[in-house]
Formats: sequence, C-alpha cells, structure tokens
Amino acid sequence: MSRTAQHKNDALKLFQPEGDPQDVLALPFGDLNAVVRNPPEAAPRPKGLVKAKVIQTAPSAGTVKLRHLHDVDNDTKSRVYPGPDVIASITGVSLSKAKDTIRQVRYGSRWLDFPRTPTIKGAHDGEIEGALRLLGYEGHWRRLPDQPTLAAYLNARIGVERDHPCVVFLRGYCVAVSGGVLCDIFSRGIVIDIDEAEGRRKKVSRVLVLTKRIAPSTIASRKPVSKAKKTDANSKRDQLFREAIKAETGATRIRITPNEVFVILPDQSGWYWLGARDSIQQQILEPQRDGRLRGNSAEAAAYRSAMGY
Repeated sequence: MSRTAQHKNDALKLFQPEGDPQDVLALPFGDLNAVVRNPPEAAPRPKGLVKAKVIQTAPSAGTVKLRHLHDVDNDTKSRVYPGPDVIASITGVSLSKAKDTIRQVRYGSRWLDFPRTPTIKGAHDGEIEGALRLLGYEGHWRRLPDQPTLAAYLNARIGVERDHPCVVFLRGYCVAVSGGVLCDIFSRGIVIDIDEAEGRRKKVSRVLVLTKRIAPSTIASRKPVSKAKKTDANSKRDQLFREAIKAETGATRIRITPNEVFVILPDQSGWYWLGARDSIQQQILEPQRDGRLRGNSAEAAAYRSAMGY
C-alpha cells in the first residue's frame, strides 16, 4: 500500500483493499467513512509489475502537482535512460524534449550547429537540475550522509519530500518519486507504486526536492525533416561530394563514414585514410593553395554550388 500523506490517518490504516493501492490516494477525506462501510469486492492482485493510477488533479498556476508523475512518452527509437526518464516523468514532456533540454544545458543552443545531434544517454545531477529549471521546476538538495536504502528512505520521508516530486539518486542511476508513486528505467517509464519498485535495497546518496514552479525557458530543438525530402537532398549532395573527392584525388574507390574519408588510389591496393570528413569538406568548399585538395575541378565547383558557396 502506498505510503502517502493520507497513510497517517488511523482509519485508513485499518482499510487495505485488494485493488490498486493508488485508488486510496484518489479518495477525499470526506468520503473515507463511506468507503470503510462499503469496501469494494476483493480482486486478485496481478503478479509482476503493477502500474499505478496517476492522480489527475490539476494544480493551480505556479504550483507543483503533488503525489503525481507522468508515464514517459518515448517518442524516440532509443531505450530509456535514467536522466531523461525522470525529467520526462516529472514534467510530462516527451522523451525527445527531455533530451533536447539536457543538450541545451550541456552545450547551449549552439548544438543546433553541430553536424549531428549529440547523443544523450545518462545525465549527471547538475544537468538534471538545470534541465528541470529550464522546464520550470525549482527546488533544493538534501544530502544523506548515512545513505539509507531506497526502501528506508521512502518510509522515513517527512515534510515536502513526502508529497512533492523528487529526484532520488542511487548508485549509478536515479528515480522519480512523488508521494506513493515512482518511475524509473526498470519500470520502463511507467508510473508504478513505490512498493513495486526494483532496487529498494540500493543506497540513496542525495535527493533533489522540487517545490516551486517558475516560467519555463524556450528549448532549442531541430525540426524533423520528412524522410523522403531528407534522403533526396542528402543523396544528391553526397554524390557530388564523392565525385569532387574522386576528381581531386584520382581515386578509384571512395568510402565515406560519418567522420572520415578513405580512398583507394590507382597505385595502391588498400584503403588510404584521406582525412577527417569535416576537413576534406572544408578543403573543397573553401580551397587553399597549400591544401591537400585544390578544389579547382569542375566537380568541386558543382559541389560548392549545391552547398550554397
């Protein structure tokens, strides 16, 4: 049964229905007696992971929603990692936006100028705090030098930590906790009851307690491009890039990876590393007299034109 603020009520301690434990959280205090007089029929409890019902009470403006987490909306093709997972569960943003927020904390908005979108897996505590602040959540840290187990910490919570959303840091990962519900990578981004959580014997080192809502910041994000449009434009430029390298070097074969360029020259039988892809591209787009590639071929000129140079 969830250990929420209502758990302190003596009458509630005597009433332990067999249904979903989060049903108790949704009951107002005024209806408690009616529930005790007419308890619901017992239902068999499903084995394994039990999804907790999320309280849907909307918060007033500028306040943090208590005893509430969101199921993570994984709109990406990647697995769920602890940092983005807790951010998405606490704030309700999609997993892709949670990752964009961490990118903004880590790199600033300049990451939009990178040739590739930086991969986001985990995130350290400062990045998680910064990302939550950008999304409009502030709070305070509490260190736990005695490092209780997760189960002991959840049982001993008092004050704001008992009802407010918190990021609880364990060894190697973190979880989102709010009232009697929890969300982490082991629940695969699904909000569950705290009693169903894995890793309850893990040690808790610190907790970020979120108590205040502030104005959120604008999060930089790359607009998705349709696959057909992206493929057509990129394939044409890639082909011109390959033709320019072949004309500039006289290579018989070319292999281009996301970061490097390899060629087979007429007098060689094996692959020769020509250079970093960005460097080779720069030499063709902005040719220098002392550069390895002069950029004076017709193919190089065609590539420059396609790239807007």
